[in-house]
Amino acid sequence: MRAVAIAGMKQLEVIEMDQPVAMENQVLIRIERAGICGSDLHMWESGKPVGLVMGHEIAGTIADAGASTAFKVGDRVTAITGKPCMECKFCQNKQYHACPSFLTKGLGLGTHGGYAEYLAVDSWMVRQLPSTMSMEEACMAEPSAVALRAVRLARIKPGERVLIVGSGVIGLLCAAWARIFGAGYIALSELNPERREKAAALGDVDQVFDASEPKLQRKLLGLTDGGFDKTLECAGPASAVTSALGATRYDGTAVFVGINYSLVPISTLRVCSKEINIKGSYGYSVEEFDMSLNSIARGILKTRNFVEGTVGLEDVQGAFERLTDPNGSAIKIMIKP
Repeated sequence: MRAVAIAGMKQLEVIEMDQPVAMENQVLIRIERAGICGSDLHMWESGKPVGLVMGHEIAGTIADAGASTAFKVGDRVTAITGKPCMECKFCQNKQYHACPSFLTKGLGLGTHGGYAEYLAVDSWMVRQLPSTMSMEEACMAEPSAVALRAVRLARIKPGERVLIVGSGVIGLLCAAWARIFGAGYIALSELNPERREKAAALGDVDQVFDASEPKLQRKLLGLTDGGFDKTLECAGPASAVTSALGATRYDGTAVFVGINYSLVPISTLRVCSKEINIKGSYGYSVEEFDMSLNSIARGILKTRNFVEGTVGLEDVQGAFERLTDPNGSAIKIMIKP
């Protein structure tokens, strides 16, 4: 079968590889769509691990149901692509998302994933799609679950003031979930002017601010009478982290969602003097994936407008370049193998 693998720093290549088979307790999925995630972009930029087929946001149809009685050939499905070890204390307590191997060894992250024509997945992680859900919407369940976890960790309550730092797909999905959870006022800061326009057009944000504005922090503190109840940092750079903490009110909560592989300095004086509650958010639970999928299916969470377009395997390299263009506006691109 054909697939796209990491070939080096910022380099992908189309390869031929053996088609996987449905081993014990697995089903074989014919991939119809695979989403390009921020984690994929990080691996592409580093060029590691060479040879890995990425892709952990997937949707497709059952090509081989194996020994499963829950699915049949032709069923439209998506899947949780984490790989819990099933042996650690977290797995024993069904806290699969806390298992060290859940994401590190997950499909498309630690082992071959969905940038390919076929993918074998443990059947208990597979979810059938309602007939009204598109393949693109199904792929959005995974990033939506990541954002849902961040919003739940922030414990957003009705009427609260929320700041989203960064308007990538996770930041925009955090805004959407914050609205669903009843936030009274949602602001978003972003450097890229085109992305600011898109964030405003999606309708989940009350106000959008230029993150490069010199006195932005002072403006935000003035608008909120001392700061936001909850801030969700969804970008990663040191400047974004500083901005998020600076805009958080006394005894407020800041949730770090954006990933930075380098050390990021923070002002402990600011954190201590304002007694800010800091939470880290990473991945999602099985429950949160199912909640996201259900919310998309019911039209509570609307994700259609997030997808910029679809490319074939030959054009994935160009899609990655487009998504990492600092002056570009692309948010989410899907792959159709």
